[in-house]
Order: sequence, then structure tokens, then C-alpha cells
Amino acid sequence: MNLKHKSVGILAGLGCLAASSVALAQAQADANANVGMSLPGAAPAAAAAGGASDHDQVVGRIAVGYLGRRTAGIGAGTPPDFGPVLELQAPVVGIRYWIDQMIGIDAGLGLLVSSGSFEQDNPVPPDADGDLLSATVFILHAGVPLSLASADHFSFQIVPEANVGISSASDADGDIKHNGFQLDVGARAGAEIHFGFMGIPQLSLQGSIGAQLVIQSLKTDNDITDVTNTENHTTVTTTVGNNPWDIFTSNVAALYYF
Repeated sequence: MNLKHKSVGILAGLGCLAASSVALAQAQADANANVGMSLPGAAPAAAAAGGASDHDQVVGRIAVGYLGRRTAGIGAGTPPDFGPVLELQAPVVGIRYWIDQMIGIDAGLGLLVSSGSFEQDNPVPPDADGDLLSATVFILHAGVPLSLASADHFSFQIVPEANVGISSASDADGDIKHNGFQLDVGARAGAEIHFGFMGIPQLSLQGSIGAQLVIQSLKTDNDITDVTNTENHTTVTTTVGNNPWDIFTSNVAALYYF
């Protein structure tokens, strides 16, 4: 009888151990199901145990998305109307990678290339044709997001960042050339909201406000009049913009973590 009872006890213990192993494996699979893929060689993100935030689930993952709209000034005005001849938008798209729960890396590129031509057929000759304004804008963006606190689907962040913009344009069949260089250095504070409450913590929106130092150099060469205008500006400004709705067009970014 003792031997029989011991055998039954051993079998019951093995059964409980096997069931516990299966349950643990299933829990780990469920925790990582919505996280995605990490960088080659990177450690997997920690599973979101009870009380862990959506932000913790995306540590060690790459996010791709929209990082905000940036403006580039091109060409120098003539007295008394100083300022850029053109201001063109080059939305920045790029990546975000969280090294750990606190420190991340942002990198992005904004690009605009525009050109065109026109033709005018007149009832009485001569007809007219020519080139429209052509412009090129490159904006390089870099940032170091810092997550200072996170809970559930919310992460409070401060993002020191810099933007370098190089732009050029020409009109009058290339006889008037405009150039611009811009350096922005500043920081934003705001929140990244993950959609974990909808079952997709990989998707997030971030909104922020901040301030930045803007250094701008503008130049226009007019080969027709043989006049060259050059301007240099240094400005400290907020990043929200002049209109209340600018926070939605310039300071809200969408990211998806893989």
C-alpha cells in the first residue's frame, strides 16, 4: 500500500510540474505576442508582467513613423522685406529605438524635390513657355528621447533634438538662385500614448511642446541684376507655432514598433 501511494504521489507531482511548465510557456508566448521583432543580436524586450506599461514592451524594438513637420526657409529677401523668399514643408519620417526603459534614439529624414514647366498657347503669336520654380529640401533629424515615467499606456518624455536643413531653389530659367541653411537645437516635453487599450501596444502617438534655438542663413543670387542678398538670423522660439492647431500638424507624431 505504501508503495502504491508513493507511486500515485510521484505521478501527481509530475503531472502538476508538466501543467505548470505548459502554463508558463503559454503566458510567455501571450506576453510577447504583440511585441514584434527586435534588432538582430538585441535582447528581447521584457514581458509585460502585471502592472508593466506598454512602454516597457517596446524596449529593444524599432519603431517607424512620422516624426513631425519641419519648415525650411530658402532665399534672402530684399530691403525692407527681409526674411526667406520661400518657406517649404518637408515632413520628417524615421525611426525610434529604445535602448532601455529610459533612453532612446530618434533619427529621421525630411525630403522635398519639386520642379515643373509651363506652356501658354496665345491666339496671337508668340506663345510662351518656360520652367517653373524648382526646389530641393533635405532635413536631417536626430533626437534622444528620455522616458522619465511610464504607467499603463502612457509614457512622459523629454526629447532633446536637433535638425539640420539644407535647401535650394531656382527660377527665371535658373537666373535667380536661392539657398538656405538652418540649424535647430532644442527640446520638447510631452507624452507618448500607446494603443494597448485596443490590443495594439505597438502603435503609438506622441504629442509635445517645447522650445528651440534656430540659426538660419539665407542667400539669393540674381544673375539678371547681378545683385546678391545674404541674411543671417538667430531666433529662440516655441515649437507649437502661431496657431493652436499647429500642435496637431507639427508636434504630433505616429509610430509603429516592429
